[in-house]
Amino acid sequence: MRSTLLKSILPSHVWKGAEHNNSNSFGYVPSGFPKIDNKIHGWPLGTLIEIVPHQVGIGEFSILLPALARLSQDLRWILLICPPYIPYAPFLSNMGVDTSKVIVAHAKNMTDAGWCMEQGLRSQTCSAVIGWFPQITEKIIRRLQLTLEEKNILGIFFSKPITRYKNNPTPWRFILRQENHEMLVEISKRRGGGPISPISISNLPRQTCCGCV
Repeated sequence: MRSTLLKSILPSHVWKGAEHNNSNSFGYVPSGFPKIDNKIHGWPLGTLIEIVPHQVGIGEFSILLPALARLSQDLRWILLICPPYIPYAPFLSNMGVDTSKVIVAHAKNMTDAGWCMEQGLRSQTCSAVIGWFPQITEKIIRRLQLTLEEKNILGIFFSKPITRYKNNPTPWRFILRQENHEMLVEISKRRGGGPISPISISNLPRQTCCGCV
């Protein structure tokens, strides 16, 4: 990556959200779903977000696509680390994501994946860094959060689908489940506020993870 060519900028479409707690100094990127944006203004930047789907293939990655489409207008990269399926470029492009800005990285183990995500956040040449971690340690989470603070970057990791959740120090946590052909988004943990009851989202594109070939 050549940082001289990838100057970090704060896109004009990112809303600062000054009236909602000052803990997110870089504001939020709109999620593209009014029900979510009305509650929390969008995906918070500069803080680590955990997404926990109850099962794979319910649209857990698709929920990020409107925001990634916006961020792909930036000069910086969108880095995907260890996605469980090969990203399907035509699907991403059809959803408005500039695939020329997307980089996919793979790692041999959790430690290497955590290191890769940390370097992506540290480089400041990425507008979004998204990782998939079947298992993750508190040490890695704390390192990622420390690296991410005070940076205008969307930092997200997906946890392994589980029915019972073990708490960890992630500042933001979204739990996703499917019910009656709708996605229910529960914000069980958020910085600067309490939990938010499940928000229903319909007509979400159904692709497994990033789409696969």
